[in-house]
Amino acid sequence: MEAFKYSLDKSSKKYVCPNCNKKTFVLYIDTETGNYLTTDFGRCDREQNCNYHKAPPKGKRAFLIDFITLKSISDKAYKLTDVNGIISIVPKSQILEQSKNNCWITEWFLKTSIINYLSSESKYFNTGSAVILNEVINNISLSERTCNKEPSFHSLELLDKMYFDNPQIDNLTEFLITKFSKDEVFNAKQNYFITGTNHFWNNATVFWQINNKEQIQGAKIMLYDRYTGKRTKEPYNHINWLHKAINDPNFTLRQSLFGLHRINEDYQKTIAIVESEKTAIVMSIFLPEFIWLASGSKGNFKFELLEPIKKRNVIAFPDKGEYKNWLDKATELNAFGFKIAVSDLIEQTDFENGFDLADYYFENNF
Repeated sequence: MEAFKYSLDKSSKKYVCPNCNKKTFVLYIDTETGNYLTTDFGRCDREQNCNYHKAPPKGKRAFLIDFITLKSISDKAYKLTDVNGIISIVPKSQILEQSKNNCWITEWFLKTSIINYLSSESKYFNTGSAVILNEVINNISLSERTCNKEPSFHSLELLDKMYFDNPQIDNLTEFLITKFSKDEVFNAKQNYFITGTNHFWNNATVFWQINNKEQIQGAKIMLYDRYTGKRTKEPYNHINWLHKAINDPNFTLRQSLFGLHRINEDYQKTIAIVESEKTAIVMSIFLPEFIWLASGSKGNFKFELLEPIKKRNVIAFPDKGEYKNWLDKATELNAFGFKIAVSDLIEQTDFENGFDLADYYFENNF
């Protein structure tokens, strides 16, 4: 019988779920040490209402793809023609195993490709660079569940009401005022429509995801410490969404890059992308010669979100520890006509993983 390194805690202990904020969350435990994993790894017991489940990494999940031809075109890439005649450029690092007529390609790559893979056989490869791929609801990934639904949009009237008519204090803005002038912070708030709210937590911040067509695809709510400017992560990550706060059960979330509406301000400016919304705001003050966008998470650096800026010159600034992943993704996308350069500035620092560009600039300017 296979012994699993991680398992759900079999005791009666329950913690606050990072998705629904109810004390119904069962944590994963390391079966070798008996220690709990971090508080985002676990399963919510509210099966009908939440079903959040984030399991520890099991390795890289891959799907079996049949092909007509698979030809090496460089040291790093293959040209693959699948059985449907679709031609794709696939990084060699994303093909985990191959035979004469088929190969195993990582789910991470397939999610952003045009290759039909969901009906194919899949399995996990235990590699040294495991990727967490199993954040699921009812064993169906969020992207697979929503891909066939039309996205929902918040109304501009809702933004106006929260931003203009009933403004609230938020901790992130209070922190920024201690680092920059009031005019600089005011301009940044206007550029990104930074809004305070008491939904879920007092003095939280709303980050509106407004696309390049001025449609509001989503609004993420996060809580920050007003004195340090750091996100509140204990006893759980304080992240939620406005459509849940206003009880809109029919809202279909299809994220966009944070700040995407700004790309229409100046077609000559280079676009810079970071992971954190806060970092995009901070860097827009430090380096206003760029248009600063944020992916919102490391996994959102992908084709679906980046497609609106395909024709623009882009520089990506990944967090410490993510340089190789973002470089690999940029290399794939550039083969399809994108123009993305990836900076290794943060990767060259001695700071721990997760350190980002805003941390770097704060460290060197204050």
